Amino acid sequence: MDIELSTLVYTPLCDPVLLLTLDLNEVTGSRGQRSNTVCVSASRSLALTAIVYWFELRLSESVCVSTSDTQTHWKQAAILFYDELELEANHRCHLETVYCDNCISVNVNKYD
Repeated sequence: MDIELSTLVYTPLCDPVLLLTLDLNEVTGSRGQRSNTVCVSASRSLALTAIVYWFELRLSESVCVSTSDTQTHWKQAAILFYDELELEANHRCHLETVYCDNCISVNVNKYD
């Protein structure tokens, strides 16, 4: 889902983290699955309802399209959760980001 984060009321649960680096020259079709897992700690007790992400697309050494640039028509994207995940302050969770079949998904595993 495309969103414009600057227009929404939200509370971040952690600082931004790098979820995945992907070289599109190296992945083709279903054989190009890539994944990465990062551990984050919730900075406050709240329910996790979505993960917002940005991306940079480097077309050349001097040309980069970034969805974090508010001066372009490119927007941020979000993965919305049907069921909220209650997080306690300072509790850890693992975010596993998977690229497969031209789709990106993020799985959240909560740890105490």
